[in-house]
Amino acid sequence: MKTIARFCLLSALTALTACSPEEPAAVADKAAPPEIPCAQHSDPRLQEMNDVGIELTSSVGLASGRYALPENAAPTQLVVFFHGHGNDSCSFRRHLQKITARDAVAVSMDYTGQRQEPIENYGWFVRAGAADSIAAAQYFLQQYPSITQVFAMGISMGGNMSGYAMASADAVRADGSPLFDYWVAIEGVHNLTEEYFIARAIAPAVSAGAIAVQEIEEENGGSFEDVPERYLEITNVARVQDMTGLKGVVLVHAVDDGLVPYGQSQEMFLALNAVQVPTEIHTV
Repeated sequence: MKTIARFCLLSALTALTACSPEEPAAVADKAAPPEIPCAQHSDPRLQEMNDVGIELTSSVGLASGRYALPENAAPTQLVVFFHGHGNDSCSFRRHLQKITARDAVAVSMDYTGQRQEPIENYGWFVRAGAADSIAAAQYFLQQYPSITQVFAMGISMGGNMSGYAMASADAVRADGSPLFDYWVAIEGVHNLTEEYFIARAIAPAVSAGAIAVQEIEEENGGSFEDVPERYLEITNVARVQDMTGLKGVVLVHAVDDGLVPYGQSQEMFLALNAVQVPTEIHTV
């Protein structure tokens, strides 16, 4: 959870654009997993946040996550947040509150499969994270036909999840048009194969690297050597041909990022421009 994200997202949204929901029929008969209470997390920064205006997505039949609604009964914008590694929707509560203050609906999902063992908020569940977030966006579009613009914002690992969601064939509206209009990716993991090999190189000496290797291999059903096609499927830079419906992308990355190499956003920038998706990159 990094402080640059809040500023960059709000700035990007400003640059790009100047009631209780009913339970969705499609999932009403399924038991949604419960959200982990934010007070149970060890990060002291989460204790400084509050739950004012925050609702649980499981309460409307969606997978685990949190959302917030504006006072405006006919919002025109929806923002879908994708959290990073070691986080869940608890980390985005301030973001949700700030976005609803701008008269938009905001939602952040936890990614089905994420668990608290062997570490807190364990898991690199790209496919589930994308699917859960797509379902949430489609649900709120159904509940609020007034929404005309949908934004996605992902941080770090959430950059991987959000990119996969941008490329998904399931990311469409009721009329078949693209589900997402704009994508903001902060220090995103756009080249999963590179990230995997970095984690594997440091794994013998760094426990976090070993955990990341375990998580990524669990998501893909084996090592890169075993199932390279599975890694390629969820590598953002390899999926840009499936992102051409986007109206605009904002990439933000720090040169000295110690977790995700800066070059990954540069690579994503070049790939998106090659398929003529309007893209800006901002170097911190």
